[in-house]
Amino acid sequence: MLLAAAMLCGCASDSVWKRQVFAFSSPADPPNKNGQTNIVGLNRVSISPLFQSRAFTYRKGENIYEQDPYAGFLIPPERSLSESVRAWLRESGAFGRVVEPGSGLAPTLIAEVSVTELYGDFRNPSQPVSAMEIHFICYEVKDEAPGRIVLDKVCSHETPMTRKTPGALMASWEVDLREIMQEISSEYVKANSNPH
Repeated sequence: MLLAAAMLCGCASDSVWKRQVFAFSSPADPPNKNGQTNIVGLNRVSISPLFQSRAFTYRKGENIYEQDPYAGFLIPPERSLSESVRAWLRESGAFGRVVEPGSGLAPTLIAEVSVTELYGDFRNPSQPVSAMEIHFICYEVKDEAPGRIVLDKVCSHETPMTRKTPGALMASWEVDLREIMQEISSEYVKANSNPH
């Protein structure tokens, strides 16, 4: 099984197998400026227990998954995704000013993120794709208590992989995250374009 997982991702092409580690990146563009006055906090990013492992997960059949012992995340994926999601929220500018954990500013808007899918889909060997699905909830905070839910959205995305390698899977996940976060930002703007 270990050999199959290694060969699946092209890790067996080297004479000496080496573990590869990856992390989600942050958008390179500077934060957008808008008129939002919200103070935004990312409360948590949770990942389905099926995909919490630092090892990359590959889906081989309807209910068949394998983990790669030679490729995975540098840090737990929920921590890596937390940094990137926070950066995407800041870059979009749609939600307001995004604060870091431990900030002295009290958030007026809280985001909670649940990642329900995070794997490489190899069920079609001729065209593997990355798979990511995120449930995004955003709600107002008043007097330190949860208030109105301003967005409750599930977004999923798949991106074709250019090669059957861990690096190609990571690159496709980056596209998935970008597309999902852009959709989340657009949905938030549409849902909150009219004052309540």
